[in-house]
Formats: sequence, C-alpha cells, structure tokens
Amino acid sequence: MSKKSKRHHQHSHSSQQQQLQQLQQQPQRINRSSSSSSQLLSHDDFYSDCYSTFSQITTSTINDIDHLPYVINLRTVTIIIGATIGGLLFGYDTGVISGVLLYLKPSDLQRLQITDLQKEFITSSTSIGSFLGSLISFKLADYYGRRITLAICCAIFILASILMSMAHTLSILIMGRLIVGLAIGTAAQCIPIYLSEISPARIRGFMLTLNSIAITGGQLLSYIISYYLKDTLHSWRYLFGIAALPALLFILILDFIPESPRWLAYTHQYAEAQNSLRMLYPNANSLQINLKLRKLIMTINKLQKYETSNVTNDNILSATTNAHILLENTSPATIIQQQNINRNTRRNNNTIQLDTKRRKMEPKTKRALIIGCILMFFQQVSGFNAFMYYSPIIFSKLDTNNPLIPAMLIAATNFIFTFVALSLVDTLGRRAILLYTIWIMILGLLLASIGFDHNNINLLLGSLIMYVAGYASALGTVPWSSVEFLPLNQRSFGASCISCTNWLTNTIVSLTYLSIMNTIGNENTMICFAFFMLLAWGFVFIWYPEVKGLSLEEIGEVFANGIDVHYIYRNYY
Repeated sequence: MSKKSKRHHQHSHSSQQQQLQQLQQQPQRINRSSSSSSQLLSHDDFYSDCYSTFSQITTSTINDIDHLPYVINLRTVTIIIGATIGGLLFGYDTGVISGVLLYLKPSDLQRLQITDLQKEFITSSTSIGSFLGSLISFKLADYYGRRITLAICCAIFILASILMSMAHTLSILIMGRLIVGLAIGTAAQCIPIYLSEISPARIRGFMLTLNSIAITGGQLLSYIISYYLKDTLHSWRYLFGIAALPALLFILILDFIPESPRWLAYTHQYAEAQNSLRMLYPNANSLQINLKLRKLIMTINKLQKYETSNVTNDNILSATTNAHILLENTSPATIIQQQNINRNTRRNNNTIQLDTKRRKMEPKTKRALIIGCILMFFQQVSGFNAFMYYSPIIFSKLDTNNPLIPAMLIAATNFIFTFVALSLVDTLGRRAILLYTIWIMILGLLLASIGFDHNNINLLLGSLIMYVAGYASALGTVPWSSVEFLPLNQRSFGASCISCTNWLTNTIVSLTYLSIMNTIGNENTMICFAFFMLLAWGFVFIWYPEVKGLSLEEIGEVFANGIDVHYIYRNYY
C-alpha cells in the first residue's frame, strides 16, 4: 500500500470514531428547536452521506455489525436461496428460447411454417416486455417494497410459464413471452437493489456476484434440460412449464425472507426494520441492532430533508423522534403501538413520494448515468445474447450431429468465467479488466468470422468459446455495477435507465440478427460485432473511470469536473 493509501486509511479510521461519537450524541440533538432542524443539508454534505449504491445500508464505524462473522444456518441459507431465485429465473427464461426454437414445429402452432422473422418476434418479445418492466419497476419497488415486488415477479413468471406451455397459436406464444418479459425486466432492476440492501458488508460482494452466477447458471440449466428432453414429444412445452417451479418455491418461502431494512426505515416502519435487521444479523445483540437502525434513520432523514420539499420538517422531526423512542424502549407493547403509528405514517409518506416531482439531476450524476448506459449499450451490441438465443439454429445449419452440444459448451463457458469476474473485479479493477478482455472478445469474433467463412466447426467453436470467456470475465458483469456511480436519491431511477438501455438494445439485436445473418452472412456479422467491440474499447479507455477501493463519498468526485478516469491512480497509487 502506498503512503497516500495509508494516510487515507488512517483518515477513514479517525472518521469512523467521529461518526460513532456523533451517533451517541444524536438523542440530544433530536430535542433541539425546530428552527435548527429546518435547515436543509448543503450539497456537499448530502453527497458525502448518500453518494453510493451501498450507502443506503451502512455508514462504516468501529462497532458496525456489518463486520460481525456471518452465520450460515437454515434461515440465512433460505434468505440466500430466495434472493437468487429471481436471477435463476432471469437466466433460464432468456436461455430456454434457444431449445424451444429448435424443437418447435409449425404444426404445434397450427401453421404451415415458422419463418425467421416470426422466430425473431418470438425471441424479441421478451426483450420488449423486459424494457416495459424496467420502466415501471423502480416505482413498484419504492412503493410496495423489494420483497413484495419480487413476489409479484414470481407470480407473473408462473402465469406466463403456464400460458406459454399451453399455447396453440403464435399470437398466444408471443403474448406469453411478452408477459414473462415484464417479470424479467422488473427482476433485473429490483434484484441488485434488494441484494445490496440486505447483504452485510462482509458478503455483499459475494451476494451481488452470486446473482450473476445465478443468471448464467440458469442459462446453462436451460441448455442441459433442453438436451435431455430432445426426444420428448412437445418438449418445448415442458421447457416453458419447468420455469414455474422455482417461482413457486420463492412464494412458498416468502414468509422466511425479510424485507429490506432500508426500505422499511424509509417508509417509517421502524419496528419491522428492527425485526428485519435481527434476521439479517443473527449474531448481533439488541444494542448493535438499535445502533444500526439509528444510523440508517439518520441517513434517510438527511435525504428526505434535502430532496422532499412537500414534507414538513416537523413531520421529519416527529418521525425521527418516534424512531428514537422505539430504539430506547423495545418492549413488545411499545413495538405494537409504534407499528400502528408507522403504518399510518407510511400511507401518508408513500402518497407524498408518488406526488413529489423528482429533484433535478445534478450534472455529475448525469455524467455518471450516461457512462453506465453507454457501457450497457456496448454489452448488448457485442452480440452475446444473439449467440445465446440463436446458437442452436446457427450450429444446426452446419455439419453438427446435435446443435445443442456446442451451444451448451458456450453456456458452460459463460457460467465458469463468471467466477473469474468474481475473483478479479475487486483486485484488478473494473476498468483494467475491461481493457484486457475486450481485446480477447475482438480476437474471438475475428476468428469466428474465419471459421464461418471456411465452414470450420472446430475453429468456430474454439473462437466462440474464447469470445464468451472474455465476455463473461468483464463485459457480462461490470455494466450492472455502474449503479454504484449514482447517488442514493437517483439510484432506483438510474438503475431503471441502465436496465432499459439493456433491453431496448437487446430487442433491436434479437429482432434483426437472423435477418442480418441471412443478408450479409455469418462471417460479416461477426466483423460487425468486432467493430462495435473496438468502439467499446475506445470508450472504456477514454471515459470509463476506475473506482476500486474508493470511499463512498469519493465516488462522486470522479464525476465532479468532467470524468476523471485516472482519479484513483493519481491520488492513491
């Protein structure tokens, strides 16, 4: 570690001690006059406390319960399984279409033939639904809570799976794919938010990456099931119907999965937030739970006082006072009484949140959001999802005995190299790993073009595995972490924008891939994807910043005056 890094670490340690002293003095500050509490936070104070996707959970202190050993028991395993089921469904429903298109017969849908354009509509309808789901997901998650929103997603998964498995016309099948897309789009936006809010600091990185592993694992699982059902009559119906089972499991264990304590505190449900923290931190005592909740309330109240002009400061002061009464007196009678008060407060607060106009976005937040959206655009124009959707069709036109086997190898490579991203993204850094692996993707695509041109199956399969390995190691996971660039008050909205960029671009690529392939050939299509990846490398080199190891408040400084891509290296290395 450099001298600058050591000084930064020492400064963070002293800041932690100051934060703990401030927290201990908080009850006295609550009793100050309302004139003192009516002052709004300054711009710098607001961003110092709230600028990170993770600051919604914790402000690190010496005695923070996030640093306690995480207990692995039946309850915590149930929470982890429930939190990743959405990612598994996301991956399975995006990957299963490749096997469905391979087994689907025109007579199954009362048609004489199924054209490439119709196959593109069957595939891309899910992306259209996912785009629409991303548009509404942030309001659902903020109003109904993350846990209930995910339960709604699972209910939609079940409904859509039954509808698709029983479809006898093309229009019904496309409608089912559109409905399941609504659930996928909502899950893609809500799951990272939920995981970041319920995960202790010791395992937060593991949990967020576990979601990516669940997605790639779901895609691999869809190929494996497709392979073993290849000789089954109407196997594509079973492929769709199987997706209902994990969704049903989530609903069955819903009572054992806690709501986000951050969302509960934000809606003034302090007793429920306290119970949620107890479930998430089974090793913590009552004092540590109360201290954690107090810090959470402080951060949220600062945010509300800064951005919500329709909420009076007296209401905010009253809510904070109620919270401290609850923290000081945790008897069952007090909790029940406070729950009733908080439910009424929540109704009023939710109404205010929906009616309040969103605060104007700061210039540095706009820059951060644009960077996140552009990187997500390049993720989709890399062509990876086109391979996931259509690889069995591509290989069926070549000299292969079973086109699902090479497609399965591609999905397995994607799954395995996601673990490489897990091990390198926090050590090597996001920017560096992108710069290294995009060149691997470009080389793989150029070799794939040669393989298509010479009809060389071995070269083609090897080059595509190289391409997918490079993709899974960085570009497949890093764009989803761009939400950490955004401040807390714009995080849900920004996550929806990034997710919408994903699904809109995905729709265009999946809707046109087969037509472009038939028009200009596979070899030229690979060259087009390679050209976009060359542009992506240039974008990352010039504009994408490194933020590894930065404190929460410093992430905003990277975008304060333009985009300082070398901020971390100039200050700490």
